[in-house]
Amino acid sequence: MASQPFLSSAPVTRRRLTPAFGRSALDRIVRIHERLGNEHLVTAATLARECEVSDRTIKRDIELMRDRLGVPIVWDATTHSYYYSHACDLLPLLRLDTDEALALVLAGRTFAAWNGSALGRALRAALEKIAPVVGGAVSFPAEALSDFIFQPDDSPEVEAEHRWFAIVLEAIQRRRELRISYQKPKARTAAETRTIHPLHLAFLDHRWMLVAYDLTREAVRNFLLARLRETKPTGARFDPPAAFDAKQYLRGSLGRFTGDGAAEYEVRIVIDATVAPYFRENPWHPSQAIVGRADGGIEAMFRLNNLVDIERRILACGSHAEVLAPAALRETIRAAAAAMSARYTGPV
Repeated sequence: MASQPFLSSAPVTRRRLTPAFGRSALDRIVRIHERLGNEHLVTAATLARECEVSDRTIKRDIELMRDRLGVPIVWDATTHSYYYSHACDLLPLLRLDTDEALALVLAGRTFAAWNGSALGRALRAALEKIAPVVGGAVSFPAEALSDFIFQPDDSPEVEAEHRWFAIVLEAIQRRRELRISYQKPKARTAAETRTIHPLHLAFLDHRWMLVAYDLTREAVRNFLLARLRETKPTGARFDPPAAFDAKQYLRGSLGRFTGDGAAEYEVRIVIDATVAPYFRENPWHPSQAIVGRADGGIEAMFRLNNLVDIERRILACGSHAEVLAPAALRETIRAAAAAMSARYTGPV
């Protein structure tokens, strides 16, 4: 939504929308809100021409906004026009359920697998309802779908993600500055307070991560939703950094870590014949290229912006993987293997 609607201090009663409330109706309601939100007196005929629908359709939209969404629209009989009786922010009235927002994320990349099923129809309804609101604020890899669906709902991490997802998503779309309380896993002190400009949500390494501009550090940083303890709008709005591009920012990331953009690493790994079939089934990164070897193993190549996440994955493969390049990563793995070997040389 391109407008900057007024904020209202009046309490808002949330109302549910039916699946019949589709995208075309939402587009018209946004248009009506934009006109009325700019303190205009607007006639049904004018709105009908702009939206290319009948006067009757516009009147039905206005009735829906007023009666079901609680929008403060008033009819002026002297001018035959509509206007807002007080300032109104539309988005909280259309606020997403967390489950609806998560359903949209699933639908965006994986809907085709459920087309025609009951789940597919439910996802289509959610997609049509809230796609104009979400836009490109979320990235979700299709290959992570099974992990996401079968994740235990009662874990503290998932509970925290569900608590903050819709709030952060709205802040991204409305470009609203947030003050967050963030708990690092190794911190022995209280959670840190950060003021951020939220830019993007991404599902990486089985967890939701918020990409945001940190005002204190004057740089883009990553925050796991599960580590948030509190979020509060500051009341300020922001413009995203002109050079920020979510796809470019995440392009070289294998997991939750991202590089500073100053370096790109070409990684080459040999995977033996035991692990190679599983490696082919579950690619590690979009840049991955593999070449078969005569012994049944493979050589895998990646282009990454950091070496943190791939180090952990290589170590998880044990003796079934060997780093060929870069030299720094090979040395890191060698040192880790030596340290592990030293732990097992003495008695328990």
